[in-house]
Amino acid sequence: MKQKWTNWGKNQSAVPKGIISPSSEDEIIDLIGRGVANRWKIRPVGSSHSFSPICVTDGLIIQLNAFNRILNVDREQLQITVGAGITLADLNTELENLGMALPNLGDIDSQTLAGAIATGTHGTGHKYSSISAAVIGLRIATGDGSILETSISQDPDILKSARVGLGALGIVISVTLQCVKSFNLKGVELTTSLNDVLERFDAEDMRSDFVEFYWYPHTEIAELKINNRTSDPPNNGSRVARFLNDEVIRNVAFDCLNRYWRYFPQYAPGTFNRTLKIGSTQTRIAPSYKIFCSKRRVKFVEMEYAIPRESLLEAFREVRKITESLDTPVTFPIEVRSLGADDIPLSPSFGRATGFIAVHVYKTGDHRKYFDQVENLMREYNGRPHWGKMHNLSYEDLSLLYPEWEKFMMVRRRLDPDGHFSNAYLERVLGY
Repeated sequence: MKQKWTNWGKNQSAVPKGIISPSSEDEIIDLIGRGVANRWKIRPVGSSHSFSPICVTDGLIIQLNAFNRILNVDREQLQITVGAGITLADLNTELENLGMALPNLGDIDSQTLAGAIATGTHGTGHKYSSISAAVIGLRIATGDGSILETSISQDPDILKSARVGLGALGIVISVTLQCVKSFNLKGVELTTSLNDVLERFDAEDMRSDFVEFYWYPHTEIAELKINNRTSDPPNNGSRVARFLNDEVIRNVAFDCLNRYWRYFPQYAPGTFNRTLKIGSTQTRIAPSYKIFCSKRRVKFVEMEYAIPRESLLEAFREVRKITESLDTPVTFPIEVRSLGADDIPLSPSFGRATGFIAVHVYKTGDHRKYFDQVENLMREYNGRPHWGKMHNLSYEDLSLLYPEWEKFMMVRRRLDPDGHFSNAYLERVLGY
């Protein structure tokens, strides 16, 4: 019986020819050869945290669970080479033990490293970039079954494109990262009025390291998160209090509420207004990754768009209007972040300081009308969708949004000219 693959959000599934976890490079090469011989498409899959159909195939799914170890450490240069299948959670722990850290992270750590960089996963911070920007070397099994080494000194044009490669260039086997010395963050979470957040956000974003906010739909309440590097020692507070907040309230209770709101969505705004206290503040100092990342156990479907930073708050206000106009209340907060420009051809932050707006719907909810309206708005701002999240754009749209689109396509034609690593999603967004 064939195995069924389903993503984390439960909105994508596939019944491939096989779901295989090779234990060596030779096995990977053999699998590529097997796929080519049988004309099966081949898709690498990490932790299945993408909401888009980027991993869906009826061919072979390759998981790199066994490629999860440290391969080399350069303590002097703060560089590390690791198996591409390592999760960010495990990588962060290993880096802490070495006195190292990634410069920036997103807000969850369940993804594999290869999956995170393939889709341009990012955090926030106008002076910082995505996880992919820390990549300085890759080892890739290509469409002809050979192994390619690329770095800043060896085939740098390939490296530049492959840092956000969508799994379309081959199977990434290992990743070399430029790290920084481990550092602590002072995290402040302030529950306040949305008007207060909108008035403060630009100034806080410019003077702080990492800033984002969440708006609770159909209310006047928002949560402003400000994280700054600090030399102060960790002050983690009560483990019991953290467990109650992170696991019981933000996960178990929130999931139960969403199950209830599925049948009585009209009560969601009132619940937010009764339970969220304007003026409450939580402050914590901890190693960076413990502040950046939190556990997200409540399943949802997400769309996120990247737009020019100068349009961020204007666009957010328009998203708010869309949200308020819906027939059914939205029960997930809307997330707003910023990021510095980078030079990665298919990075949503390529060439411009960027603002991100993410909208979410509970796993059983109907997201289509909401997401379609938000997407139509984002087109007005030359918005670029997150590759691992829901969107409807095609290569005709996307090729106009990325100035170095053709550079990526040239690398793809070199590494996988016959589209062995393609699928229906990549045919839509890349053209074949």
